[in-house]
Amino acid sequence: MNSKLSRPLAIVGNLNVDLWVRTVSRFPRWDEELVVDSAQMVLAGTAGYIMLAAKGLGIPTFTISTIGNDAFGRFLLEEMKNHGLSCEGVIVMEGEETSLGIIFVGDKGQRGILSTLGAHSKMDLTLVRSRDSLISSCEEIFLCGNYLLPLMSPSHIQDFAKELQERGQIVFFDPSWDPSGWTDVTRKSTYSLLQHVDVYLPNQEELLHLTAKNSLDEALQEIRPRIAGEAVIKMGERGALYINKSEEIYFEGFRVEAVNTVGAGDVFDLGYLYARRCGWPPYQRLQFACALAAMVISQHRDRQYPKLSEVLNFLQKKTHDNFWDF
Repeated sequence: MNSKLSRPLAIVGNLNVDLWVRTVSRFPRWDEELVVDSAQMVLAGTAGYIMLAAKGLGIPTFTISTIGNDAFGRFLLEEMKNHGLSCEGVIVMEGEETSLGIIFVGDKGQRGILSTLGAHSKMDLTLVRSRDSLISSCEEIFLCGNYLLPLMSPSHIQDFAKELQERGQIVFFDPSWDPSGWTDVTRKSTYSLLQHVDVYLPNQEELLHLTAKNSLDEALQEIRPRIAGEAVIKMGERGALYINKSEEIYFEGFRVEAVNTVGAGDVFDLGYLYARRCGWPPYQRLQFACALAAMVISQHRDRQYPKLSEVLNFLQKKTHDNFWDF
């Protein structure tokens, strides 16, 4: 593999355990008990899904995050080792719980999430900077899950993102959903942070809530003047949209059976990053990212993260585009 494509990636964000509960056709009323098909504990969080997808494509990662010294934390470290992932950036905090996401997966692959913060409530820039030897060794820095990290929220990390850019690093940003309700503080601090972000990767619902707009067109008009680089809006089964100050490029996505959409946006993020490393035009970046996500969410068995050859084969079959005939 080209050494440029296999250079390490630093991920700074939310690493946690997910408990997938499926299939949930409806939620129980208070004091009611329902039976579901299965429950599965997995390495997760935006950081977790990004590094698993990166591993499939041959990208080594350093993940900087906080976990507790508890059973869930030990599970995460063991899973990372089992997948051949570096644990160097992970900070184990005594007396704290590891963050847990309980994911309710519906019969069409849709999901709802309940999360605990645990050790994520203590993750701050002082702890992150203690891993700067890892961060500084990477050309790209992925800041993720920041709305779920109280001390790493957009209002806390603006100077940090600016510093990263000033030393020549590329900043990716996917803050996830805001559990505090998309306040004015969230909006203003995110807008300010975007001046120090190269690639912003919200999904459509997140963008609508951030901008307080009712339509995508209105949201795009609001966000375009705020971005310094590019934004990629994930639109689920409707594909994805790329924008910068002057361009707008849309790809309709791939039609697949969505079995489990948990982590789909995070996998897409990594696919887009990889395609951007390759120097491909925006349309092909969207195609590649959508293909990677589609391959992951349509799996019926234990999730596997595709290798490059598998993604290219998928694209060759689905697009009949000579661009993918490597």
